[in-house]
Amino acid sequence: MPEASSREPQIRQNPRYTEAPLRTSSKTLRVAGRWSGPVQTELTVRSFGFVSDQPEVRGGSDQGPSPMEYLVAGVNSCIAVAVEQLARRLDLPLTDISTYTLARQDTRGLAGQADVQPYFYVYRLQVVVETAEKDPAVLTDFARRAEHICPAINLLRDAHIDLDVAWAFVRRNSPDMAEALANRAWGYEVHGHLDPGDLVLEVINADAPAAQIGVSA
Repeated sequence: MPEASSREPQIRQNPRYTEAPLRTSSKTLRVAGRWSGPVQTELTVRSFGFVSDQPEVRGGSDQGPSPMEYLVAGVNSCIAVAVEQLARRLDLPLTDISTYTLARQDTRGLAGQADVQPYFYVYRLQVVVETAEKDPAVLTDFARRAEHICPAINLLRDAHIDLDVAWAFVRRNSPDMAEALANRAWGYEVHGHLDPGDLVLEVINADAPAAQIGVSA
């Protein structure tokens, strides 16, 4: 494996954090990609191989998720890992986690049809956490900490995206609750289970400036 060299980019501190990264505590992520057909890429990560493609209406053969869909999936899984690890460190009773994303992307940017932000311009990440904890202060602080340590959320937050991270702490989760909450928020038709009696607390953007945080019990 190649050794780190002085040609590595200079480390810059994010102004939203109090410390700069250290090379001694850093890891290097490696992904290889090879074009394998119209708008299709074969990807290799360690010993795992998978395909990125586009739907047929976008010129692909629909053999795998699109690059931006993989990005969204990464965000969903990243916050789930952050929640699980933080709950373990804080001894928060945790019995289930589910996530759902709604994101809008103006496709004219990638197509070169308009000088517009080519990635997501609005994004809602819904996180549902099933827990026996009921203290609103404890749960709000937990959401704040989880947002603050989640790499993917902070990439989105620093990328000029209208991002809402919506938390629902519940007594009992269901497989489609996160989707139902997200659809309700954006005015889409709500399918599946959404029992208000299950909700303990809802928080939006817990790690954002205080004026942007929304809390409802």
